[in-house]
Formats: sequence, structure tokens, C-alpha cells
Amino acid sequence: MRNTTSLITHLVATHPLPPAANALYEMILAGNGLFLRGHRNQLEVLFPIATHEIEGLPHVDTRIAPLVPRIPATLLTDMLRDARAYWNNPDGPLESLFHFSYDAEWHLAIPDQLRTAVSVQPRDLDHCPSYQSCLVEIHSHHHMSARFSQVDDEDETGFRIYGVCGNFHRQPQITFRVGLYGHFYPIPASLIADLPPDLQDTYLLNQHTRAYAE
Repeated sequence: MRNTTSLITHLVATHPLPPAANALYEMILAGNGLFLRGHRNQLEVLFPIATHEIEGLPHVDTRIAPLVPRIPATLLTDMLRDARAYWNNPDGPLESLFHFSYDAEWHLAIPDQLRTAVSVQPRDLDHCPSYQSCLVEIHSHHHMSARFSQVDDEDETGFRIYGVCGNFHRQPQITFRVGLYGHFYPIPASLIADLPPDLQDTYLLNQHTRAYAE
């Protein structure tokens, strides 16, 4: 059963699920909680925003599916080189913004941007082609941790994969998540990128931490 309100579709889960609706995203009530489903060029996602057992409804499996090859490590090395240069800027550490798009091969764009020690954004968002087309957006936190801030949550309102890198003064790290119009779900770097040897994935580090605690 599907009910559509504005650009968001509401669906009670069946098995199998019907094809994805032509909407911004779908909210799906399933036997294991409330899920969001979205699809765009090169990316399909289905992930929970609340977990709860509901008797009589089928369970739904999380699915994060980039429909492209992984970003090559060489491009992430180029990204780190630029981010480190602005970390060592004479005027103080500055954040950097990077857009990755795929068209037969991956392309890295470094848009004209407004950088500060605690924020970064395209100088003219309405006239930034790489922002409009990119599948992956990454920004740097230089010596701060590779963790999304509340400001990041408020700014990252599109439908794409977001990344943040940081901890440059020790071991550079990166964190990835899917963003679906203000809803987020963490993912391992291996879903979208081949990391260079000097860049750690915090998703794996957090997994190890949880396993040790258990």
C-alpha cells in the first residue's frame, strides 16, 4: 500500500518491495523499523532511520549501492595533497572542499570556494557545476577529527555520498556517509573508494573499537 504526500512517498512494506517510486524518497514501514529509500543516477539506497519490531510486517534489508566503480586511490592522494596545503596555510589552517563525479571515469573538481578554519563552501553555489553533478562530496577538518559536525548536518542536505577527512597531525582519517535530504547513514570507505595507504577509514576503526568493547 502506497500513499504519496508532496514529494515523499509513504509505503507499508510487502515482500518483495514494489519498484521505487518517482519521488524525492520513500518512507517504508517494515517489520524491523522505519526505512528510507531513494534512487538517483549512480546511487540507490535503502536504510533505517528508526529500528523497532512490528509484528506482521516483513523485514527489510539495508542496501547502499553505488552504481559506479570505486574512486581510485590516486584521486584521494591528490585530494589529501591539496587539503594538507591549506592546513599549512600561512594565514592559519583552512578547510577544503572536493567534488567527485563519474562519467566513464572519476573526476576530481576543486571548486572556487570560501575557506575558513571551521567551514568551507562554494563561493557561488548557484553557479558551481561540480556541486550540481557530483556523486561524492568531501571536505577537510585538517587537524580536527574526521567527524561530521552539527554544522555539517545542517549544510549537507542533498542526495549523495559525503565524506570528511581530518586528523592530519597524526594519522589522516576519513569518514563516509550517505546523505538523503538531511537523513544520514554511515558507510565503509570500501563501498565508494580505494583508499591510499596513509588514509584510515574510521568506519573500520569504530568496528574494531566496538568489537573490543564487547
